[in-house]
Amino acid sequence: MVLLIEDKPGGHDGVRLITLNRPERKNALSPELLEQLRDALGDAENDPQVRAIVITGAPGPEGAMTRGAAFCAGGDLGSGPAGDGFFQQHKDRGSFAELLIEMRHMSTPTVAAVNGTALGGGFGLVLACDLAVAADDAELGTPEVKRGLFPMMIAALIDEQLPRKFATELMLLGGKVDGRRAVELGIANKAVARADVVTEALSYALALADKSAAVLSLGKRAVALQRDMPFDEKLYFLRDQLTLNLHLDDAAEGIAAFLEKRPAQWKHR
Repeated sequence: MVLLIEDKPGGHDGVRLITLNRPERKNALSPELLEQLRDALGDAENDPQVRAIVITGAPGPEGAMTRGAAFCAGGDLGSGPAGDGFFQQHKDRGSFAELLIEMRHMSTPTVAAVNGTALGGGFGLVLACDLAVAADDAELGTPEVKRGLFPMMIAALIDEQLPRKFATELMLLGGKVDGRRAVELGIANKAVARADVVTEALSYALALADKSAAVLSLGKRAVALQRDMPFDEKLYFLRDQLTLNLHLDDAAEGIAAFLEKRPAQWKHR
């Protein structure tokens, strides 16, 4: 299997751990892995028991402590052409674009556990997740231009999330940053020792799973939809979303729990 799926990892209720499992290829994104990842994320999105998802990479025979471990080295340049003919190859590449689009619109929060190298498409996968924990010595970046390629599809995420001058430097020069610098740039939320990455990511996921799934879903969707609206339109749209939020059962429960000084008992609706 090129993908491993585990529910309640480490006893974390409401959390699903998805592991990219091609360590011999540094978990590079083959067509098979992309297809399985899209299916796994879709299954998690439609499972009411899953309230947060962690994505990581299999560390390989060297183990999670070594610099040889990878989160995802990007597209698999050594796997040969996908499909038959130019058009089919072009169509097959759309699978990665569709993955990024689907992740943007998922209601279930995602956390990247960047336990090693995250380059090219792997870097895009980190940017597509809602939160990220990186190994402090992990390498993240876009080396494609050094191979005669431009990071076309992930350029949308890079341009959106990184400071303009640095984003341009990264794409034009094929640069890399380590986990600590990734935190400074807003690429990752936290940088920790490599052996602690998955544990820290699961802690984030558990905190997310402890919130109302209905409220997080509504909020994630609202933020995604308002992003490209004019400012005035954003505010009126978000006002409407707040009105919807206030009609959720969990909004009533959260307010009551606050006033009664007790933990909220979410119904996730």
